Amino acid sequence: MSVDKFKNLGDINIETSVDIVVDQINELITSGQLVEGDKIPSERSLSEKYKVGRMFVRDALSKLEFYGILKKTPSGVRVVAGNKRSALISLTTNVVNLLNPDYKSLLEVRNVLEIESVALAAERSEQSDIEYLEKTLELLLRKVSAGEAGIEEDLMFHIGIAKASKNNVIIYLVSYLVSHMMNFSKKYDICRDSRPLKAYNEHVVILEHIKNGDVERAKHTMREHLSTLFDFIPESEIK
Repeated sequence: MSVDKFKNLGDINIETSVDIVVDQINELITSGQLVEGDKIPSERSLSEKYKVGRMFVRDALSKLEFYGILKKTPSGVRVVAGNKRSALISLTTNVVNLLNPDYKSLLEVRNVLEIESVALAAERSEQSDIEYLEKTLELLLRKVSAGEAGIEEDLMFHIGIAKASKNNVIIYLVSYLVSHMMNFSKKYDICRDSRPLKAYNEHVVILEHIKNGDVERAKHTMREHLSTLFDFIPESEIK
């Protein structure tokens, strides 16, 4: 039944950003065509429907899971978690896209949000949050050890911290802003040379401070971790 609700959506060109796939699925939820508990078709079904590779669909569904709009059942089926979160992400997405922010602007906002996010995580994180963050670090280390950038795994770690903050607004905003910056990471080749390994090691330290409930050290380490990203601001954006 859920598959039929997707029939009115237009085909997506393979060059189109994953964010467009996210927006189309998000629209079904915010418009009320899909409601809490509705099953999402398989990656293969959506891939065939949209006429795009499964990688695009998988990335889009993963982002929606990050946002908390979708969730997986014990059997592994994705379902709609609720439409309130979707509406907020839709509003945030529209505002950010309308502003067409530059790298510097996004980074400045991310810097403010993530320092507060990690402080709250150090105060409020639960064992399940710690286990999630440890898992993302394991995945990141595998990618880095294989000579890969591990951008997605890096994002998972930062979004995991936002979830550990237990502040829904921070979760939604960090999730969107961090994932939105993926294009800039690739555009400016931020993960060049030894940066992925350096980032991994910094993540390890951040997690230790969260585990220890050390708010000030968590904030300091996150500030230092994000500060190097400002080195990649193009001269045209420096004022």
